[in-house]
Amino acid sequence: MAASFADDGTSWATVEYEPNTERYEVEQYGPRTLWEEIRNAFPRWHDLGKPERSRFGLAVDANGQRVWLDSPSCLVDRP
Repeated sequence: MAASFADDGTSWATVEYEPNTERYEVEQYGPRTLWEEIRNAFPRWHDLGKPERSRFGLAVDANGQRVWLDSPSCLVDRP
């Protein structure tokens, strides 16, 4: 039962990765569909040249949150 991992209203996703296969078993739970968010973000990450995680940053202020790459002046648009 998927809800056995979390029943507190949070979201989670788990993926059973197997090398050399194109399909994966995915379970997700909660108000956000995290695996779909990852699938949608992957092409953008690829288009940016597959940058390392350390190159990303997050700016948070009264206007909201913004993801940047290499510098706060280089914002990454959400898809």
